Amino acid sequence: MILICNEAVKNCRRDRRFALPKTNSLENYLFPRYSNLHFFSSSDFARSFEMLPFNIVLLLTATAMTSAAELPDFIHVCKRKDPQVNDCIAKSVEFLRPYLLSGVPELNIPSLEPLYLKELVAAESTGLKITARDIRTYGASDYTIRGFKLDFDTMHCQFSMDLPHLYIDAMYHVDGKVLLLPIAGSGPMRGNFTACTGSVDLKGEVKKDANGEDRLRYTDFHVKFTVGNGYVELENLFGGDRTLGDLVNSAINNNFDVFLRELQPLLEKALSETFQRIANNIVEPFTWQQLFPDD
Repeated sequence: MILICNEAVKNCRRDRRFALPKTNSLENYLFPRYSNLHFFSSSDFARSFEMLPFNIVLLLTATAMTSAAELPDFIHVCKRKDPQVNDCIAKSVEFLRPYLLSGVPELNIPSLEPLYLKELVAAESTGLKITARDIRTYGASDYTIRGFKLDFDTMHCQFSMDLPHLYIDAMYHVDGKVLLLPIAGSGPMRGNFTACTGSVDLKGEVKKDANGEDRLRYTDFHVKFTVGNGYVELENLFGGDRTLGDLVNSAINNNFDVFLRELQPLLEKALSETFQRIANNIVEPFTWQQLFPDD
């Protein structure tokens, strides 16, 4: 059986920033999974022989793209030997804000507005269980970087991040006790958080790819955050009983730190995994020398 690229070629994008995804099979790039593929036997091959020159050119072009993509304008290059390299990287990360706001599809970078988290489940030893799903967080792209430090020898990086205002919209289910009050319900959940700060600690490694090029990849990414002030509203508590619902919501917000403590480890883990994936998507198409040249 012979596989020939026909109209599926239209899916081969002509974007200078587009990099061939990591794969062991070139066919996965030339013939995307959902493309219109045409299969035919060797007896029909002669009728398609005229396509051979075009297929060879396409093959050579795709092969050339496996080396390195061209750096897009929104990624600022910082030289490793620059005495102010930490400031340069911090400014580069902040320069990404408008692009993270809308996302960069060609680099597999999702929009941060909203930042989507699928599900969080927190269970306390006292019997309280809180589940939040379809969590949409707004305001994550409005960040400011402080105290950026990167050690090129160990590839250990640390910095702080300020987020003035975050708003979340989610669906929840809760059952148990909060501050000795029985609580049960499920429905929409909203939250407002201000004066948020995050402490980021990440590690990376530089390894050679199949073409012998050095590439950067982040292997560990940890986020710890604090919230200055916050307000949460859980709708439909106790089957929609307004009096009991208002009482529990008031108790939660009067003791907001206690309530947040139950969700915080899960939030930090989910945010760490999300930001690590985004960071790797940003650097993956480019070589180490492109991102951080010697001079």
